[in-house]
Amino acid sequence: MGANMRNKKEQRERRHKRQDLSRDDLLFLLSILEGELQARDEVIAVLKSEKTDSTLLGAKYGFTRPENVLRALHRDSLWDQQYYPEDVYDNPITELNHLVEVQKHSFKQILEQLQQVSQSHKGVLHRLEEQERSNQAFIHQNNCLTTLLEQDRERQDNPAT
Repeated sequence: MGANMRNKKEQRERRHKRQDLSRDDLLFLLSILEGELQARDEVIAVLKSEKTDSTLLGAKYGFTRPENVLRALHRDSLWDQQYYPEDVYDNPITELNHLVEVQKHSFKQILEQLQQVSQSHKGVLHRLEEQERSNQAFIHQNNCLTTLLEQDRERQDNPAT
């Protein structure tokens, strides 16, 4: 007796779930099922014909071998058994939002690295400029020393002047 009451309760719940669907949902499901039935009928007609042209199957359904068509039919029959399709927009939007967050984080990291490289570049340029100034000062001192040495040598070579 308990099993019968449980079965009746489950049947009532199933009927109740069917009533929860809106008119638009029912039309959507009906259009999907109708399209699947039409596609199934076309594939069955092609498979029953004596000459199954693989190029025709490939062009029309994307399959070149009948095994793939049969697998697709089996997959579609399993899909038809589902009561209500899940919202196909929830998961992609969640994934897209996650991707946006990851990209924002990556952008911030790259911006920080770019700033560090820019500061490092400025430091290197500053050190190179200082080194160039010190080299120029050294060259100037060498030139002055060389000039003094040459003048001293000329004085030693020409004691009369």
